[in-house]
Amino acid sequence: MKQLVTSVTALLFCCSIGWAQSGAPGRITVSAARIGANLLLTAEIPAAAVADTTSAANTRLQTLAVALRDVSRAFVLPEAAGCEVSEADVIRHFGNSDSGPGISAGWEFICTNPGEIQAIGVTLLSLLGVESVDALTFPGGQRVIFADNPVLAL
Repeated sequence: MKQLVTSVTALLFCCSIGWAQSGAPGRITVSAARIGANLLLTAEIPAAAVADTTSAANTRLQTLAVALRDVSRAFVLPEAAGCEVSEADVIRHFGNSDSGPGISAGWEFICTNPGEIQAIGVTLLSLLGVESVDALTFPGGQRVIFADNPVLAL
C-alpha cells in the first residue's frame, strides 16, 4: 500500500507541475487523491501568485510556509471521515534553473471512514486572498475552484 501511495503522490506532483506550466504563470494548484483509507493532498504555490515583487513574495511565502504546517489552514475535511495526518511536508523553494520560488506542500491522512469524504473545503483561497485555484483530483480530473464555492469534490 505504501508503494501505491508513493506512486500516486508522484503522479499528482507531476500532473500538477505539467498543468501549472501549461497554464498562466503564477497559478496555484491543489491536488487530491483518495486511495483506500489514505487521502493525499498537495498544494503548489508559486511566488508570482502571492506578490508582485520579489521582496514582497519572499516575505509572503515565508509567512505562508509557517501557516501551512497546520493543514486546517488550507483544507477542511469532513469530521465524520475520522482523518488524521500521518505525514506532512511544507517545502519553501527559493528558485533555481528548473523552477522559480514558491511553496510545495503535501499531506497524507489516514481516515477511519474514507467513504465519508465526498468533498474537501479549500480554505487556502481565503488564506492567500485569491479568487481561484487549479485543482486536480485522482482519478476525477481537472477543474478550477472559485472563492465563491471553495469546495473540491472527490
